[in-house]
Amino acid sequence: MSLFDAIYTRQSVDRIDSISVESQAEFCKKEVIGQEVKLYTDKGYSGKNTDRPAFKELMRDIQAGKVRRVIVYRLDRISRSVLDFAGVIDVFQKHNVDFVSTMEKFDTGTPIGKAMLMIVMIFAQLERETIQQRVIDAYASRSKRGFYMGGPVPFGFCLRETTIDGVRTKMYEPVEEETDIVRQIFSLYAEPQTSFGDVMRYLEEHGIFKRNGKLFNRSRIRDVVVNPVYVRADYQLYDFFKAQGTVIVNAPEDFIGTNGAYLYSGNEKKRKSVSLVGHTLVLAPHEGFIDSDTWIKCRLKCLNNQSVAKPVKAKATWLAGKIKCAYCGYALTAKIYHCKTKADNRYYLCSNKYNTGGCHFSSLDADVIDGIVFEEMQKKLTEFKTLSKQKRDDGNLQRIERKAKIEAIDKEISALLDKIPSANDTVMAYINRRVAELDAQKKELYTQIARQDKEYGDNIEEINGYMEHWEDLSVSDKITVVDCLVENIHASKEEIEIKWKI
Repeated sequence: MSLFDAIYTRQSVDRIDSISVESQAEFCKKEVIGQEVKLYTDKGYSGKNTDRPAFKELMRDIQAGKVRRVIVYRLDRISRSVLDFAGVIDVFQKHNVDFVSTMEKFDTGTPIGKAMLMIVMIFAQLERETIQQRVIDAYASRSKRGFYMGGPVPFGFCLRETTIDGVRTKMYEPVEEETDIVRQIFSLYAEPQTSFGDVMRYLEEHGIFKRNGKLFNRSRIRDVVVNPVYVRADYQLYDFFKAQGTVIVNAPEDFIGTNGAYLYSGNEKKRKSVSLVGHTLVLAPHEGFIDSDTWIKCRLKCLNNQSVAKPVKAKATWLAGKIKCAYCGYALTAKIYHCKTKADNRYYLCSNKYNTGGCHFSSLDADVIDGIVFEEMQKKLTEFKTLSKQKRDDGNLQRIERKAKIEAIDKEISALLDKIPSANDTVMAYINRRVAELDAQKKELYTQIARQDKEYGDNIEEINGYMEHWEDLSVSDKITVVDCLVENIHASKEEIEIKWKI
């Protein structure tokens, strides 16, 4: 296939002082090499962009490998935008097409033409970076004023239209049925010994799902408890973020205990879930619904998670994630010491031992500790074999009574809320106080039911089956069994204290 020269002409409006497309073509023909030439003309089209029919046809022919050179009367016939022009030249280079401008004596087939092209590209890059910086500055400015900046809407909220400083934007609005779940997640995780796995299992057992109908996993629960959109930002929260090295946009007096907050990533490499240093906190226009004390407790647990062992890849012990130092509360980790002359030895060491000012706990024989814990697990399970039918029936009766109390509480809360439209300040204060009391009672009843479900669960026989074949189980399976029975273990040379889940 033979290549041809392409002449491109453009004229936005037909004026006396403008050169016609016919005249442009005549000038360009003087630069043509050989006889093969094709004319592309856009008449009545502006040079502000490249959305022109003849120009699009030219670009298609170039990409099809038909064009040898593109000739124009002047550079601005291609585009008046430096960025657009640079993009077009980039396509020319990829397809080995030379570019000639008759007025500027611009020919990329010559050394001086290539040098001029480099200058054009440098200015195009400068314009790109300037535009990019403007976008970054605009984003920072809008985010610091509390504007909604897009992204997934957190669980517990939906979006609604609003206006901030005369600018239309969006803000979060609580979704009642989801906020109850969020409160439950924070309430559970705020307990010192509760893990993300414990919360996940509680939600699954009670048939609580995400808005897409799927179960909560550890990652989604963590996303909830670390997000300040839920908190009622008060001065205590301001002090917390200030102490963590976070950049706070709003003044301290703005933290009045009503608004939620946005947390934006800073220049630090660490993720927001791991460190708050260098990130930016901005008060949001929506109201939060988690008190700052509860939110900070949950956030500190995430920041201080080095005190919890990670059992995911545990190989040396099936007590990983459960066994802790009785002196400082940090996790005990199992270490294997290989010996040439005898069997390998396993020891538990405190993970806080090598920190500055850390624990002075000495080692424990892991085989001895594991044996004691296993015996205690067997003893605990024998209690369920001797449960009388009367005790089980009593437990079922208690469960029914607790469910009835929860229904009565729901009715009382509903009746109190119906009185809000006509309530004065005194009555409102009483309603708020009483609803808070009833809500606390309701949570305690749910906790009692969950504890009872574990105590009288149907999985005891299954666990007994695992215990009978303990030596044949993998470490992973043993960890699963222990997690069903044990909340945590505090060990020292003097004693071993086991807190049971059942």
